Amino acid sequence: MVGEGPYLISDLDRRGQRRSFAERYDPSLRTMIPVRPYARLAPNPMDDAGLLSFATFSWLTPVMVRGYKRTLTVDTLPPLSKYDSSDINAKRFRILWDEEVQREGPERASLGRVVWKFQRTRVLMDIVANILCIVMAAVGPTVLIHQILQHTQSTAKNVWVGIGLCVALFATEFTKVLFWALAWAINYRTAIRLKVAVSTLVFEHLVSFKMLTHISVGEVLNTLSSDSYSLFEAALFCPLPATIPILMVVCAAYSFFALGPTALIGIAVYVTFIPIQMFMAKLNTAFRRSAISMTDKRVQTMNEFVTCIKLIKMYAWEKAFTKTIRDIRKRERKLLGRAGLVQSGNSALAPIASTMAIVLTFTGHILLRRRLTAAVAFSVIAMFNVMKFSIAILPFSIKAAAEASVSLRRMKKILVAKSLPSYITQPEGPDTVLLLANATLTWEQGAGRKSDPKKVETQGKKRFLKSQRLEAYSLSPSAPDVAGPEGQDGSCKAVLHSISLAVRKGKVLGICGNVGSGKSSLIAALLGQMQLQHGVVAVSGTLAYVSQQAWIFHGSVRENILFGAKYNHQR
Repeated sequence: MVGEGPYLISDLDRRGQRRSFAERYDPSLRTMIPVRPYARLAPNPMDDAGLLSFATFSWLTPVMVRGYKRTLTVDTLPPLSKYDSSDINAKRFRILWDEEVQREGPERASLGRVVWKFQRTRVLMDIVANILCIVMAAVGPTVLIHQILQHTQSTAKNVWVGIGLCVALFATEFTKVLFWALAWAINYRTAIRLKVAVSTLVFEHLVSFKMLTHISVGEVLNTLSSDSYSLFEAALFCPLPATIPILMVVCAAYSFFALGPTALIGIAVYVTFIPIQMFMAKLNTAFRRSAISMTDKRVQTMNEFVTCIKLIKMYAWEKAFTKTIRDIRKRERKLLGRAGLVQSGNSALAPIASTMAIVLTFTGHILLRRRLTAAVAFSVIAMFNVMKFSIAILPFSIKAAAEASVSLRRMKKILVAKSLPSYITQPEGPDTVLLLANATLTWEQGAGRKSDPKKVETQGKKRFLKSQRLEAYSLSPSAPDVAGPEGQDGSCKAVLHSISLAVRKGKVLGICGNVGSGKSSLIAALLGQMQLQHGVVAVSGTLAYVSQQAWIFHGSVRENILFGAKYNHQR
């Protein structure tokens, strides 16, 4: 929940003064108005929707009617809410992250703490809505159903009393559903904002790097897709079980009041099933974590396969690479299948626990020869069913929280990484455009890792393929082990040795050589994508680079040419 204008990214105004509560949450407070009849006329109906419209998603009805009548396009859809835009949320998240890094340092900074600060107000509002939902859900079975059953068994029946009890039961059930829908509406919008903010911040940080030597292409793709969605699920499901302790206490107190000590049997069943669900959720998370590693490896291998398809065809390695990819995919599917089985079993525990709790409670109550009436039995059953519905969310919440924890660690690895300073200088001569003076460059960022002698022989073909890819198909390595060969002592081995080159203005220069001779590495050195060990690399002005591989994103020809810039008709 954020305010308007400059208040979207900070709790302070532009003069550095603390804003009031009304200034910070004015748009959100307006949403608490039950009915806002002019919301449909607003540019974005969700921002100006009332409480009933926001909770029931009725603000979306005009869009659904419009889509039924004709095909929806980008022009016919309402504009994106400024409160959900990546610009606003990413700025606010960056401010919180910078404050955390400044206070704790890069290594001790907690991305999870920043995520909590980013959404804590909305999470607290969701918990309030859940508590109200539990209150309404508890009033129905504990009071109204019990009174209705007693009224049907009484001799002096008053019709209006029965009608009043039925209306009250309908009101409590309707209110329960309304608050439950409100909690989901808050969570969905919170999850969207969190996903947009973190994904934008990670993407901006990745773009700032001149080369990716600390993260593979597969990790980048999974971080911007799977990891961001894990945070979305965590923001969606994790706040919901926060009210389970309250519900357990209410259910235990009412059952003990209605049945006596035998009610503890059902409560014990629920309490026993909760750690079982947590264990199965952690087991599911372990399988999914292993599957994510397999996915990273598969995406990386596919990227190498597509990039070096000419080389693979030349050496007739199609069958070997196909077998490798199939084996990786087979292991990935096996892990995902195990995770799916564990998740399915965990989801089935909630109705099993409810049934066992009811049967064992009533069986123990009858065996002890205690009195059991229909009013008490139906009230306790209804209360246990309410508890079952809340506990059914627990496996999804634990799974989402565990996966989000892994995703936050992977994202923090990107956010704390520093882009190395540029070694490009300005040439002294006015006629010199490009200058390399006794320059020795490497792909590694520093001292390399010690190589394992046992792996040298088994990775010979893979190293050769990756070194060929670096020189013949791309400019920069996508992972630390693709950074070229290493020495026996683990130190970085230079790719370009003592290069001296000077290009004057108005000259056309061509460089030719065999595959792997360092042509692309030379261009990468001029672009600042390598590491200078010693010497000088100087560039005058800016450079335009046309890659060997065309990079085209999904869009029109005009969008690929403009790349976000405004179209100029005169040009």
